[in-house]
Amino acid sequence: MIRFLRLTAVLVCAFAAMAQQRGGLKVAGGVFEDRMALAVRSHFLPAEGVTVRLYRGDRTPLATAKTNRDGMYVFNVDGPGEYVVTVDSRSFHTEAWPEQTFGSAGAHCVHPERGTTVTLYEGPCIGGRTLGSDNHASLATAEHLTQVSVGQDSQTNVDFAFSFDAVATTADAGQGSLRQYLLNANAVRGPNRMRFVPVERARTHQETPVGVAPRWWTITLASPLPELRDDDTTVDGLAYNFLSPASLADPNPGRFGESATLQSGERQISRLRRPELELVARGDSAIVCAARCAVRGFAVHGASTGIITRADARVEHVLVGSTPDGVPTRDGGTVGVMAERGTLVARHLLVTAQTRVGLSVGREARLDAEHLDVSHSGEPLSGAGVVLLSSGSTVRSSVIASNPGAGIVLGATDGSAPATNNTIDGVTISGNQAGVIISPGSSRNVITRNDIMWNRLGGVTVSPWENLTQPRENRISANRFDENGLRPIVLDLDTESPNSLHPGAETCANAVMLPAPRVTYVRVSEENGLRAIIRGRACPGQIVELYQSFVTSAVRDKAASMPRVRGGKIRSETMTTESRTFALPSIGEFNYLGATNTMPDGTFEAIFPLPVVTGAPEESETSLEENDVWATQVLTSAEPSDRAFSAIAIDAAGNTSEMSVRRKAD
Repeated sequence: MIRFLRLTAVLVCAFAAMAQQRGGLKVAGGVFEDRMALAVRSHFLPAEGVTVRLYRGDRTPLATAKTNRDGMYVFNVDGPGEYVVTVDSRSFHTEAWPEQTFGSAGAHCVHPERGTTVTLYEGPCIGGRTLGSDNHASLATAEHLTQVSVGQDSQTNVDFAFSFDAVATTADAGQGSLRQYLLNANAVRGPNRMRFVPVERARTHQETPVGVAPRWWTITLASPLPELRDDDTTVDGLAYNFLSPASLADPNPGRFGESATLQSGERQISRLRRPELELVARGDSAIVCAARCAVRGFAVHGASTGIITRADARVEHVLVGSTPDGVPTRDGGTVGVMAERGTLVARHLLVTAQTRVGLSVGREARLDAEHLDVSHSGEPLSGAGVVLLSSGSTVRSSVIASNPGAGIVLGATDGSAPATNNTIDGVTISGNQAGVIISPGSSRNVITRNDIMWNRLGGVTVSPWENLTQPRENRISANRFDENGLRPIVLDLDTESPNSLHPGAETCANAVMLPAPRVTYVRVSEENGLRAIIRGRACPGQIVELYQSFVTSAVRDKAASMPRVRGGKIRSETMTTESRTFALPSIGEFNYLGATNTMPDGTFEAIFPLPVVTGAPEESETSLEENDVWATQVLTSAEPSDRAFSAIAIDAAGNTSEMSVRRKAD
């Protein structure tokens, strides 16, 4: 019995060898979907029903097959020789068109310098043979092909992988383009995350005498892009290496505002990353999210509106209205970013050179913003850097500066869309037509801890509300005001002298708006350290905030080497160019000192320490603390008589008064 089994095994092997010699050789492999576009086998999923063709080496067509449910295909060949396998990328999906990301040994792959190459090993094969669009009608026009040399053994690992999310070219349309990716995202249900793997050289846009010249890729559009209609789509311009799609290309390295070298102990600040992709758009809009989306890592200009969101969205490390090096363009647009519905989360967003509004938030939308940089937007009599027409938005740690229109507008100025429960916190609002405008009917907004300076028509101003609803319960607290036109806080537009501070009311009854406090006594004492003793009167139950000013130019004259206040910090917070550098004065008009509560009879008293600067520090970028020298930190050259103090009142509902008349130290 054992002998019989051995004989049977030998015969089986012999018959198999004879069958192989008579034409039993095979060419086989698989076609897969590479959803992450990383060209890593462990991420592949089988692609069923994809058309595969076999050609003899002399381009003679031999057979056509479809992949099975496991993504596999098999061709029987007559004998040893040279063969070519091609994949019809159009057969993956009726509406979507993926790009190749992976090929076996023998795959034809495009290279930015060497043209089409034949790989010796399996691995990334981005963009197919020529980076063109696949035409499977013939071998001459097919893009995705692999050479196969069949000897005495079958070839069974002739594999391909494709991704619907790969963008490999800067062409306006076609396979592997940004436009095709958006079409794919709409057609393929579920999350889609763009992976930009350009098989082209990034172009140098300017020469530099030292270091490496910045380079980036540019996509120029001939028509508007399709709207995104499927949830969880990400448009990401971060570039990856075509030889290793998991590795960053980084041809435009660094972040705006950071020094070329880092010093020991230097505190790192979250900064706007320099993008590597420029999108030159056309038409009414560039990117439109009609469904939940994320947009990051590129610069866009040319369209009337850069980005429109109509659902929850996240926008980060994006420049609108400028090139990737931060230079404003002449085709900046009308509105940079427009949130029409949903919650827009914005992080490290720069908007510039918009004729009407930099960032607009509609009645059905909400904004959660941090590290905004909005400039050169709006007209002197209309428009603004930021317009909030809804409720519940927050803007933090941002710079809204150099806008011909207002810096921030809360609500529609005609009263048609009041803004409520919005927060402006820790923002530099500088050099605008007006700082913050509160529109009729807008209420319960909080404007706190901001640097509001050099705005031509007031720091915080209410727009005219006659015959409309008066703005109420808006808390304006702990801000720094410096050299704004008109008054720091303008709530009463009918005063004879628009630059005169509020004298304060004698009574708290029947006031149309909250009266300002009266500072009645100020003494600066040097006993036990420099400190200010301030007394006055307001209405019972109020919080009184005290502000310090300087009322003489003698301080400037005595300190010839005046430090640039927060110069280093401003450069860290925002993108600055040679045409936009903030040089803040070291002496402010109204610098927040602290707060106290009124007694039952309305009187108040507060004692505040006044820190002393031991010397005028020279301008340096070695640390933020070295430059963070405000007027509350009194220069050694300042005398007690150089100081004066003002106050504002805030009641329990949040209503805030105008700034009181300053009182000099006795």
